Amino acid sequence: MADIVRPAGPVDIAVIAFDEPKFDGSVASAIADLVANGTVRLLDIILVNKDENGEVSLVEVTDVDGDGIPDLVALQGDIPGLLSETDAGVAVEAMPNNSAVAMIAWENTWLVRAGQAIRNNGGTLVAFERIPAEDVAAVLDSAD
Repeated sequence: MADIVRPAGPVDIAVIAFDEPKFDGSVASAIADLVANGTVRLLDIILVNKDENGEVSLVEVTDVDGDGIPDLVALQGDIPGLLSETDAGVAVEAMPNNSAVAMIAWENTWLVRAGQAIRNNGGTLVAFERIPAEDVAAVLDSAD
């Protein structure tokens, strides 16, 4: 691990549930765009499928739809193994059969420079809260 560049910005992990393990490539494309424009640095990504019998298995990240064509080649994480199969297995336990879970860990590279400036000036993060987009939309809808 000596060659791994340690994250300098905040790291987030998202667990995303899919009712059906069918992917059209649009999610991969959107994530690849974020990586390409420097907004985030992908650290690790794993996909877990729960089949119709409840059997849980890791899906090869490079071919999520099983057609033999690499879908996520651009989404190879910089720190593979940061997320484990056990992590994803726990996330998929409560999911119904024939579903999937994606776990994504990323560094918020857009905050590296600002974060360093904050630390250099004695700033310390004391709270962090993420407001889901649906909640913001609900507030805006109620204001209309």
